[in-house]
Amino acid sequence: MMRPSLVVVQPRVSPVQTSSVPVSSSGVVTVTQLPSTVNLSLYEGDDFSMTLTLTDPVSGAPISLVGATAKAQIRPAPGDPTITASFTSQISSNVITLSLLGSATQNLSGQYAWDCQITNASGAVQTLVAGSVSFTVDVTR
Repeated sequence: MMRPSLVVVQPRVSPVQTSSVPVSSSGVVTVTQLPSTVNLSLYEGDDFSMTLTLTDPVSGAPISLVGATAKAQIRPAPGDPTITASFTSQISSNVITLSLLGSATQNLSGQYAWDCQITNASGAVQTLVAGSVSFTVDVTR
């Protein structure tokens, strides 16, 4: 599978998200090494959304994701069999949108692990991003 460059667009909904790669003032993270480490810091019970945009690192051309599927999960630790929460994913052209409803994180606090993998049309699997996700307990209920 080709090693695309990946642009991670910081979400507009959750301003506390952090990333271990530099973030531009436009809220865009560009990485060329996959999987890229993207650490998330979220509030329990808040909706969350982010986009991953795949482009050819040499030409900058969009990488087609026709026939691909994306899957992203949160677990207590890498390799743990318990799925704490699952992101919904949508793919359009070369953009993957990952969303997490607040109801899926309503009672979460502390540190977890997450990643996002794509499976292309021929069945090859590649992890695009991985990292930690920490949840801060809401004050307002």
